[in-house]
Amino acid sequence: MNVLVIGGAGRVGRRVVAELAEHSDHDITIADRVAPGGATAAFVELDLADDVALARALADADAVVNTAGPFDLWGAKVLDAAIEHGVDYIDVCDDPAATQELMKRDPAARAFGVRAVVGLGVSPGLTNYLGVIAARDLDEVDSVATFWGDSREGMDLDEATRHADALAASFTAGRAAYTHLILQTAAEVPVWRNGEPVNERAWRTAYRVRTSNGETGVYRVIGHPEPVTMPQAITLRNCVNIGTVNVGTDRLMLPVLDRVAAGELTPEEAIADIAARLTEHPEDLVSESRGPRLPRLIGAVATGTAGGREQGIIVFPGGPVDGSMSLETARPAVVGVLRIEQAPVGVHAPEGAFDADAFLEHYAAIYWDGGETFLKDVAGPTALTVEES
Repeated sequence: MNVLVIGGAGRVGRRVVAELAEHSDHDITIADRVAPGGATAAFVELDLADDVALARALADADAVVNTAGPFDLWGAKVLDAAIEHGVDYIDVCDDPAATQELMKRDPAARAFGVRAVVGLGVSPGLTNYLGVIAARDLDEVDSVATFWGDSREGMDLDEATRHADALAASFTAGRAAYTHLILQTAAEVPVWRNGEPVNERAWRTAYRVRTSNGETGVYRVIGHPEPVTMPQAITLRNCVNIGTVNVGTDRLMLPVLDRVAAGELTPEEAIADIAARLTEHPEDLVSESRGPRLPRLIGAVATGTAGGREQGIIVFPGGPVDGSMSLETARPAVVGVLRIEQAPVGVHAPEGAFDADAFLEHYAAIYWDGGETFLKDVAGPTALTVEES
C-alpha cells in the first residue's frame, strides 16, 4: 500500500513516518513544504494552498495520513481531495469545530467508497475507545468524561518552583500545542448536556476523578472532539472532555483566559503572560495532596447505574502513554493505517471506525508487548465529581 503522510516533516508527521516504517512494509511518501533532514522515505514538495500540487501528491496514494494543522484551515480541504481521488484518509484532528466540519463529508465519502477516520490520535483516539469500554458496563449512562494530563496535586514549594520554571520555558518556546490550549480554554466549546449538544465556557468547571484506591486528579472542561462524536455511539446524558496542565497552573490561567475571551489578549500574548506568572509566582502551584496520582496520563470515566445502583467505571490504557506527545499522537494513527481496510466506508470518529477491543488489542500487541489492553476500575459513584474551582 502507498501511504502519503501530509505534514510528514513536522513533529507528529515524522513520528508517523518512522512508526509506519518500523511496523509495516508499506511504501511511504512524505508531503511537506520542506524535506526533513535525513529522511529515508520518498518526498514530494507540497503547499496545501496549491490545489494542483495536492492532487498530484494524492495521485498514487492508497491512503493519506493528514498531520498538518491547523485542521480548521486544512482538514476539510485535504479530506475533500482524498475523497475526490478515492484515497482512504486518517487524521489526528483535535479541534471540535473542525471535526464537525469533517464529519459533514460522510455522504461524499460513502459515494466515492472512501474510508475516513477523523481524530485518531491519543486524545481524541485512544480516549474514545476507553470511553466506550467504560460505558458498556452500565445499564444507564449519565456521563462520560475523557481526560488527560497530571494535575500534580501535592507539590511543595521546591517542587513547584522547579515545575513552574520548566513549564514557563515550555510556554515561552511557543509550541503550537499551547496556542491550541489557549484557543480551546478561552472560548465557548461544544459539550453534551442533558441529552443534547450545547456550548459552554471552557475551563470554568472542574471535575475530580477518583479510583477505588483513592488515586485522583482534577481536570477542567476543554474544547475537544470527544463530546462531539461519542454521543453518536453511546446513549448518554452528558459528555465532556477534561484536561489539566496542573492544578495550580489551571487556576492561574483563569484570569488570563478571561482576558482572551474579552478580546484583550491574543493567544500569543496570553502564553507570554502565563509564562511570566509562572516564573514570578511559583508558589501558586503549591497544593495539598488529595491522594496518589492516577496510574496513567489519559483515561475515561463513565457514571450511571448498574443493577439499580449508582456506579462509576474508570478505564485506563493497558500500557504507558507517557512518551512525547508527538509520538503518542502518531501511534494510534499508525494502527489506523494498518487496520484501514476494516473500517466502514464513510467518515467516522475513532469509535465508529474500529471495534474498541480489537483496536486496543492491535495497539497493545505493537506498543505494550502484547500486554493488557486496558485497566478497568469499578470506582463507585465518586468516580467523577464536580470540584470547587
